[in-house]
Amino acid sequence: MSSSDVFVWVSLGSNHDRDHQIARALDELYQRFGELVISRIYETQPVGLKVKHCAPFYNLIAGFFTSLPPGELNRHLKEIEGDTKYLCPEDKSIYARALDLDLVAHGDKEGQFEGVQLPYKQLLKHDFVLRPLAELAPHEQAPGQELSWSQLWQKHAHPEQKMQAVDFTWRGRQISSAIN
Repeated sequence: MSSSDVFVWVSLGSNHDRDHQIARALDELYQRFGELVISRIYETQPVGLKVKHCAPFYNLIAGFFTSLPPGELNRHLKEIEGDTKYLCPEDKSIYARALDLDLVAHGDKEGQFEGVQLPYKQLLKHDFVLRPLAELAPHEQAPGQELSWSQLWQKHAHPEQKMQAVDFTWRGRQISSAIN
């Protein structure tokens, strides 16, 4: 880690081949950036999607240090997503997303950076982003907010967004438990 490194938070989600895709993404993030801080993994129902059939997602937050600016880091995240980010089944009433990685926070940056809005523009709408951040960094002030991650979660939680922690093992260790 160098003095120019900043801590970043990234949201990960998948609703297709979830175990494989999340493990693959964590492997890639670890290989590129080193040690990761990883939240519990939650099975969540789709939020804001207007399709007939959509399998539940696995969602989590990972944090790490990087010297990359937001735009360059976002390009790395899109490379990790790969060509299978959106799967296009013949039946257009089905929504399948292999892997989605979004930069949530990059240090204390606020605003547009090479097409990346910081903090994450859907931050207050998605419990699958706020809840893990509230658990990982409860007292850390969210960029552009007067409140901590925990306070934001308490203020903006959406009870209708169902989330259930799941068991998940990565690199031989359990990183998530269904038991709260």
